[in-house]
Parts: sequence; C-alpha cells; structure tokens
Amino acid sequence: MASSDMNKNTQTHKTFCRFCHAFCGMEVDVVDGKIVDLRGDKDNAISKGYTCIKGRAEVERIYHNDRLTSCQKRTDATLKPIDKSAALDEISSKLKAIIDKHGPNSVAVYTGCAGHRASAGGPWMVGNWLKSIGSRGNYTSYTIDSPALSVVIERMYGDVLPFTAPDLQNSEVAMFVGTSPTSSHQLTMEQSNPSTRMKDAQKSGMKLVVIDPRRSAVAKRADVHLQVKPGEDASLLAAMIKVIISNNWYDEEYVEAYCSGFEDLKAAVEPFTLEYAERRSQVPKELIVEGARIFATAKTGAAQTGTGLHMAAHQNVATQLVYTFNALCGRIDREGGLVRAQGVLTPALPDKMQPLGMHIFTNEVARVRNIRGINGLFAGHEEMPTSTLVDEILKPGEGQIKALIVNGGNPALVFSDTERTVEALKSLDLLVCLELFESATAKYADYIMTVKHPFERSDIAHLMDPFYPEPFMQFSHSLVEPPEGCIEEGEFFWETAKRLDLDLGLPGVAGDSDYQPMKLMQALNPHSQVPIEEIAKHPSGKVFVEKKTVIGSIIPDMIGHADKRIAIGHPDAMKELAAVYAEPIQPAGGYEGESDYRFRAITYRMPEVYCTTGQNLPKLLGKRPYNPILIHPKDLEELGFANNERVMLEGRNGRVEAILEISDDVGRGTVAIAFGWGDPADNRDIEEKGSNIQALIPFDKYYDPITGLAQQSAYPVNIVKHKGVIASAH
Repeated sequence: MASSDMNKNTQTHKTFCRFCHAFCGMEVDVVDGKIVDLRGDKDNAISKGYTCIKGRAEVERIYHNDRLTSCQKRTDATLKPIDKSAALDEISSKLKAIIDKHGPNSVAVYTGCAGHRASAGGPWMVGNWLKSIGSRGNYTSYTIDSPALSVVIERMYGDVLPFTAPDLQNSEVAMFVGTSPTSSHQLTMEQSNPSTRMKDAQKSGMKLVVIDPRRSAVAKRADVHLQVKPGEDASLLAAMIKVIISNNWYDEEYVEAYCSGFEDLKAAVEPFTLEYAERRSQVPKELIVEGARIFATAKTGAAQTGTGLHMAAHQNVATQLVYTFNALCGRIDREGGLVRAQGVLTPALPDKMQPLGMHIFTNEVARVRNIRGINGLFAGHEEMPTSTLVDEILKPGEGQIKALIVNGGNPALVFSDTERTVEALKSLDLLVCLELFESATAKYADYIMTVKHPFERSDIAHLMDPFYPEPFMQFSHSLVEPPEGCIEEGEFFWETAKRLDLDLGLPGVAGDSDYQPMKLMQALNPHSQVPIEEIAKHPSGKVFVEKKTVIGSIIPDMIGHADKRIAIGHPDAMKELAAVYAEPIQPAGGYEGESDYRFRAITYRMPEVYCTTGQNLPKLLGKRPYNPILIHPKDLEELGFANNERVMLEGRNGRVEAILEISDDVGRGTVAIAFGWGDPADNRDIEEKGSNIQALIPFDKYYDPITGLAQQSAYPVNIVKHKGVIASAH
C-alpha cells in the first residue's frame, strides 16, 4: 500500500500465510475492517520476511468477485443461497438417513490440500468425526501423489520414524530426486524461505546433486544435474549405488551396525552397469559417476524425493533406492543428514525411544483391487487409498459410498480419469463441498458450505509442526470479519456431529457446547508441549523449545523390524528392481508394447499456482492463464509445429487440447505439463481455463498394485496436429 494511504485507521496484524503449507509469517494491514495490503513478517523467526508470489495474492483471493459469500443449495440444477444453520440441519438429516439405510461406511470424507491447512477442521478433526460414525471412509490428498513413501517406510524401517527434513545447515551435500523444493514448497527441505536457505548452504560449501527430467529451479543451482529420461530413475539410481559400492564409498561401519540385506542389494544392482544405465536413462555415464561420488564421499548430507518420482513408473523401488543412499552412506539419524523432528504440538521425545508400533498398512482393504489402507502420516488416523475412491462410489454392494464430504479438495481436477470421476460425483446421493468458490467439483455438489478465508478464522500452523527447522509454532487470530453466511471447516464437522449425536472423544470440550476453535485446537493436540493459549500470546510465533539436535536412539531403537536393522535389501524391493532390469530398453516414449509413442510427459508445479488454487487470480496469471506443454525447441522444430500452437496431446486414455511452449528446461523426448487445470464443466477456451491432463490417465491400467496409484508422470504421449492455430500472446 502506498504510504499516502497509511492513516490512523490502519491496523497491522501478525499472521501466517495459508495459500500453501509453508505457513510463512505475514503482516497484514487492515483499514475499516478490510485488508488493504500484506507483506512478509520480518519478526517471524523462521520465514524472516519471506513470502512468495502466491501468498502476496491473498488480498485478491479474499475479495475476488467470484467468491461465494453464503452457503449454497442446489435445487433444480441451480445453486441458491441457504442459511448455514438450515444447511447443517438438512445435511445432517440426509447423512443420518444414508447411514441408517446403507451403513456407516457409506459416508466418506476427502480432505484436499486446503483442508490440511485448517487446524480445527483438517484431517485431525475429520478422523475423529468419521471414527465416531464408524466409517472407514477417510481419504486425503496424500495418497494421490506420495503413497510410495509409506511403502518405503514400511519396508525399510517397519514402523513410522520421527524424521524431519534434512539438516541442511550442517550438510556437505544434498540430493533431490524428482522434486524442486525451492519453488514447489515441498516438505523435502526446510520450507520457510527455501531459496535463501539453499543459497546460504551452498555459500557455506554444500554441494548439490539433482536428478530430474526438467531443469527445475533447484536443478539450475546444482553442481551436477542428471537429466534423466522420465520413468528411468530406478535404473539410474541402481547404477549409482553400484558405483558407490564398487568404489567402497559407502559407510561400511554404519551398514554393518544398522543395516540388513547389503549383499542382496549388492547382487541386485550388479547388472546395472554404467553403459546400461546410460542407454536407459540417457544420462552420460561420467555424470552418473560424478553424482554418486559427490554424494557418497561427503561427510554429511541427505537425499530426498518428491512427487515427480512418487507418481512415475516403478515409484516404490525408485523411492526406496533414494533412501538407500542415506542408509548406505550413514546419513540417517546423523547430524547433517536426516535428524529427529522437534515439534511443539507433539510430546517431547524421550532420550531412549522404542518403536511406535504404528505399522503403515492397516487391516482395512478396499473393495476394489485389494488395496490396503494406511495410517495417515500427517493426521495419525487410518485412511483409505484415494486411488480407489471413485471405484468405491461406483461399485454397488455393501460398503458403497453414497455420501461424500469434500473438505478443501478438487477431485474433478486432480483424480485420474476425469470423465469417470465426474460420473462418480454425479452419482452420489449427497455431495457436500467445503469451498471458497464454486470449484470444478462443487459444480456437482448438492450443498456448498462456503468457508471462511484463512484470514477470517483463527488457526495454528499445525501441519508444519514436525517440519519447521526449529521447535517453532504460531497462532493467528482472525483478522477481519467474514461474510455473514460463511462457516469454518471445523465448525461444519462440529455442528453436524452435534446434530447426529456423535461423540468426537475430544478431551476438555463438551459435546453439546458451541463451536470454540481454540479449545478444539487444544483438544486435537492434547500432548502439546505448549498450551495453545500460550502460543497465542506471541503474534509472530516463537521458538518455544530449546533447539537440541539429538543424534542416536532412533536408529536402531525405533526400528520396527525384529532385527532392529534398516532393510536396504528388502526382498520385495529387490524383486521389483529385477523386474525393472528385465524390461526391454525403450528408445522412444512408450513402455513395453507401446512403440507408437514419441514422448514421455512429466508433471510439475507451476510457481504461480498451488495444485488447483490460484488459477482464477489475475495477479498470478499475468504471463498466461493456462498450463502450456513445455517442449524442447528441437523437438518442436522436428514436429513442424510453432511456438504457442494449439495441439492435441494424445495419451493412453484419449486426447486433450493443449498449447505448446518452447523450453530448454526439458530434454529431448520429454514434455512437461502441470495438472490442476481445465475444469471439464467450464465452457471457456483452453487459453482461459487450461488443459485437464488427468483426463489422459486411465484408472484401471498402469497403476501401482500396492498403493493403487495411477501412473501420473512419465507416461507416454504423442502430440497431434490440431487446427494450426497460434495462441494469442499474453
């Protein structure tokens, strides 16, 4: 805001951003009850004044013309305002009738990214709500893109371990595989002000190795960038491990003391020669050796993965190989590597630990494809695999989902096989969306419970608790009054629970009391080391517990395997690696039996938006309001297409219209396109709404047999001539 606009009516409040999960500290200026400006909070001990372009667009989002200001009910295909109390009465009545007729498992909740950022109404509350109903229908966005992490944790450790992001400030090397955390704000490094943290670490001498098909923001900073062919990470990683073992660059003492299956691992990677890996991954063998050497010969460091790897081919074994680097080189539970999380909301960990007894996979099995449920990593509640949700809605019989609450998510844009997803949403007896806008999913909702903007509710930075680099926590009061008809996510679940006479089992909160978010936050965090009331006394947040990097006692004490060792040669992983080697090397984009595809498409995060949030904000989309296909200039030339030409992108499940954009960041034979765009019910042109690439992903083929996750990156595509039309300049 211009200085001339500042006046005695201006009130400046401390808060934190919730556009994404990094929760950077903010100062917000309010004049006459309206937010007029915001900026980073320099007093925040973690973010220190940093904000990103997305967070700085929050003023535009809260006052957007399309924002709903009251709850909505669909009548005769038309949305009409409804009093929130009346909506709660009607929804609760319908839920009761569905439960009485079809049983408790007929009710489900899908919590998306926005839902995870509501501390009183996120998966922590949802888990209690569903448990009180007796439903197993807890679904979250975690199992859309990263369930491979759960598979690897179960295989390698046999139990959940309390690790946080790498100890970057004490690292001599960092390796990122299929992730660009400085721009995507992924939880693979300390996220508040990630670019500065990375720069500072590199100035101190830290080396950076990046494996990614795209020259991402973090890859551009790398000492070595291994630009792997999409989907061939497993072969590349196996070859690097073979180099490390062959040169005795691994930590023999650590492996001997804490690991099992070393000989099995050594035998499994033996066929992955440098020549083989170069042919398959398209990474020069000299770079393969150099990347392995830099990582393994450093004294400290850690390797981390991201969704680019977790959604691609061979996701489980590839992810395990990345974490095998950490075990081989003695980087787990060691300073400068992966160290103990030190949260505030969780109880202090004792010096001597034991296994938590929290096995990743539950006894619940989906009715389709025999996919097992997992223990939620971020909420501590059991959840079912989201990859099976559409099937559970469409498949008749006992346990069929008839009612779905969508809590801050957008299945119509992020689930695979868009057409079938929409079919499922339309078939529900009851669909309720908790949303700020009429999203692509909310267009099929019976009720839209219009939620408050984050600046209109009180919150704690719950999701980031185990990921802050120090034991930091922040509380934010509501900054401005919301439109009268809005509701909080937590209020929705609290009020429906009262109407359904459910016992949420929350200590210190009477079930018949009014909705009290601060009390609920305390009840949802009963073992917090600091009371929520105390956290609220510090507007910019505070480092509440003395930071003490504790090394040891996680390894081996908390390992769940009977031998108390890290299973680097787990038989299931070694079996998968053998299957990788048995595959014929494909020169083009297809896999075995798919010789007609020229390219492999990867997904990536555009810095202007976060998943499906921000696509309607002009402040963020000044360059282009769509998601282009990034293509190498020489590939574009060989195809005879023009830059910005509208084409058809053809995949395993059909075609979508898209727009080409030349980019040196992708290699030959690779194209990149972001997901979360292209509302199927939006009649606007793709230049205004973007392309929905999830329509290209089949639900019943090329999915992981353990997690059910569809292959959503490194999948084969062709680019087909359309009308020869060039997109208008933006």
